[in-house]
Amino acid sequence: MVSNDIINRFEKDGAVCIRGAVDNDDIKNLLSNLDLLINDDEDRWTTNRIGGFSDRHLWPTMPWMYDFCAHTKLPEIAGLLMRSRTARLFFDHTFIRDPGTSHATPWHQDQPYWPFQGNQIISAWVALTKSNPFSSGLRFIQGSSQWRKIFQPTAFGKDSASSKFLDESNDYEKMPDFDSKSDEFKIIDWEMEPGDTIFFGAYAIHGSTKNQDKKNRRAAISIRYVGDDARWDPRDGTDPIIDQDKVSINPGDPPFDDKWFPEVWSRESR
Repeated sequence: MVSNDIINRFEKDGAVCIRGAVDNDDIKNLLSNLDLLINDDEDRWTTNRIGGFSDRHLWPTMPWMYDFCAHTKLPEIAGLLMRSRTARLFFDHTFIRDPGTSHATPWHQDQPYWPFQGNQIISAWVALTKSNPFSSGLRFIQGSSQWRKIFQPTAFGKDSASSKFLDESNDYEKMPDFDSKSDEFKIIDWEMEPGDTIFFGAYAIHGSTKNQDKKNRRAAISIRYVGDDARWDPRDGTDPIIDQDKVSINPGDPPFDDKWFPEVWSRESR
């Protein structure tokens, strides 16, 4: 499933789609549990349901989510693509957009928002329903992860990044308007079936359009993993869902905290 050609393409393009990375039964079980959560008491949500449903970091309290993140093929594929000896679980993030949702995700990188530094930081974006750019599937700027630039971050909501971080990060380059520069940059995307998974690095520039499908929701989940060279960096403005007060490691340390960043794959255990 992960050949040298696929690893090389991931490193060159910044993103690669692995067909059938997750079995259909695992997709159905996850969707069933997510639907129960969506229909449950709103107090259990950690984020919101505006034009769909968004929730994150469920694995510490919901065994079915940990099972999906840790016991599918995802951590092994992530570790191999990172060329890492291990893969540790960071957090899960569910994105469900109702039919005709007008919300779009602007072009951005994940790295500025997260309390880690390093090259071995990866996301696995799993399609839980059919997905394509028309229905708000992910799009990427090909090769942007190789630039190793950090662009001005954008706030997606009141808890996504602190205003201090956005105000004080003006030394970053402004994110280009890639949609108006299609002759300069190549946008890559995929038609995806449930279980197909896009793996992409934290420096890869990506975004999505609104869900223009008027009949079907677009459901996906992104699992974040870190590898050997990741270092804890809880700087101002990063995602507060895991902060320094919770962890047993110090800034600059590897993520050797099995409570918050459990090892879910290693080459030695293959």
